[in-house]
Amino acid sequence: MAEDADTIVDVHYQGLFTPTPLMYFDGVKASVPYTVVKKMNFHDFIPFLEKLTNGRCRDVYYCPHEVRLSEGLHAIQNDCDFNEFLEDMNEKKRFNVYVDHHHEPLFDWIQEEEADLEDEDLVSIDDIDSILEDGLKAEHVEDDEVISLKRNFNDPFLNKLCPI
Repeated sequence: MAEDADTIVDVHYQGLFTPTPLMYFDGVKASVPYTVVKKMNFHDFIPFLEKLTNGRCRDVYYCPHEVRLSEGLHAIQNDCDFNEFLEDMNEKKRFNVYVDHHHEPLFDWIQEEEADLEDEDLVSIDDIDSILEDGLKAEHVEDDEVISLKRNFNDPFLNKLCPI
C-alpha cells in the first residue's frame, strides 16, 4: 500500500491523444498530492480539474504510471469509476490522469492497436518479402520521412479549427 503523502496524481491536459500506439502529446502536466484527491468525490473532482486546467473536462481518464495507455487506460465518468480510481491509487505511488479535450474514440483506438499487435504475431519471420499473385516479388521498404506531431498552439487559424 502506498503512503498517502508520497502518492502523486499527474494531471495531463491541453494535449492531444494519438493512435497506434496510443499516446498523449504536447500536454501540460500538473502534479497533485493524493491527499488532496482522496478527500473528493466524483462531483468535486471534475470541477477541481476544470479549475486546474482552465477548461471543460468532459472526458477524463486515468492510467497507472509506467503502464502503456493501451493496457491501463480507464475512464472516470461517474462515482463508481472515481471510487475505483481511488482504490487503484492505494496500490501505486503515482498515477496519470488525462483530460481529452477533443472527445477522441480512445477505446476504439485501443481495440485497433490490439488487433494490429495480434496480426503482427501471426506474420512469420520468413515473410520479409511478399510474393504477388503473378509470382513477382516485392520488397518491403521502410519510410525515411518522419512526421512531427507537434501542434502549434499559437496559430490563430488552427485554434479556430481545433479549439481547446
